[in-house]
Amino acid sequence: MTTIADGLKDVFLAGVGAMALGAEKTQELVEQLIAKGEITVEQGKAINSEVLKQAQATAERVGQQAQTAVGEAAREAQAAASHLNDQAKTAAELAHEQTEAAVSMARSQAEMAADAAKKAAENAKQGSADFATALKHDVLEAQMAMMTPEQRAEFAKKAAEIAARDAKTE
Repeated sequence: MTTIADGLKDVFLAGVGAMALGAEKTQELVEQLIAKGEITVEQGKAINSEVLKQAQATAERVGQQAQTAVGEAAREAQAAASHLNDQAKTAAELAHEQTEAAVSMARSQAEMAADAAKKAAENAKQGSADFATALKHDVLEAQMAMMTPEQRAEFAKKAAEIAARDAKTE
């Protein structure tokens, strides 16, 4: 995987190569000027020396700029990684809290549903007991309405015996 440092290194090396090529071309030009007699050998050496100094200064400046850029890129990458790590931790914490809240809510709803079912069953039981009692009374009243007074008296006697017997067993 190519990193930013590798890319900057390649740029730096390309710059050094360009400067070396430029120095070679300058040397050739100076030699041609000396050969034509347009400059002296001493002037040619001075030109070559000046070009070499400028190339070295440029190479140093480019190297320092590359190091600064690499350092800055590394700091930015570290800061971005740290920020992403913090965001991941926060997201994990939020997910955990939301999961706990959902579980708590589900338990609460289950308890409420169980309570409601229990109350409904109790109401149904009470309602059916009340209905059975009312039905029994209605049936007895209907039967008594069809009885003669003697039959009613005999029925009342039997009912009293049953009530007495039930009272003893309680």
